Amino acid sequence: MGRRYWLVPFQAGGAVLLFLLYHSLRRGSAQKSAASPWEFSGPRARLYDFLASAPMDGLYARIARDLTAETSFGQVLDVGCGPGRLAVHIARQSPGLMVTGIDISPDMIELADRRAEAWKLSDRVRFQMADVSALPFPDNQFDLVVSTLSLHHWRDPVSGLAEVRRVLRPGGKASIYDVAGWILGLTHHGSRVSKILTQSSPGCEAIEPVWSVGPVPLVTGFCLGQ
Repeated sequence: MGRRYWLVPFQAGGAVLLFLLYHSLRRGSAQKSAASPWEFSGPRARLYDFLASAPMDGLYARIARDLTAETSFGQVLDVGCGPGRLAVHIARQSPGLMVTGIDISPDMIELADRRAEAWKLSDRVRFQMADVSALPFPDNQFDLVVSTLSLHHWRDPVSGLAEVRRVLRPGGKASIYDVAGWILGLTHHGSRVSKILTQSSPGCEAIEPVWSVGPVPLVTGFCLGQ
């Protein structure tokens, strides 16, 4: 059967509508609490896990396979781990990896802890509250740093990427995945990844589509080295 390219606009539109719904929830919460950045807290953390994280579980699994094919032993840092789906996938793919996930939301950390316990991975996967702009780890600690759909939430992406480089071991690699720039242009009206990278230190590999519907990119990624 030939590929159903006529479905592409509907699939892409559905993904964008989902992201717009999530962004609407985020913006409404931020307006209620203008004194501090909005965190995925309380019922909103569980709603995110259901509406956004669960439908993307296949993407997390694929990213985990790609990452563990290159790095199968050592320490991994998952920045903006959310409910812990990617961290659990990485640990399941490679028993030789110890995974640390960080997030600024205590409710996300709670969900992530529960997920690791459910998979009996608490001995190799741990989660803690932390901000990427001030990572509570020594220099050169991690063999791999990964961040998925978190960059557009960072308060200071340039400082965050500098911190990511700092905690990477020599020869280590950071893989950063985020929503495609055209979607961010519709929803956040902030700096796109390409602009952020021009303000960061050199050494970045080109931005590439990671998840697309037909020719339409939904998630892109780039790599940083130490």
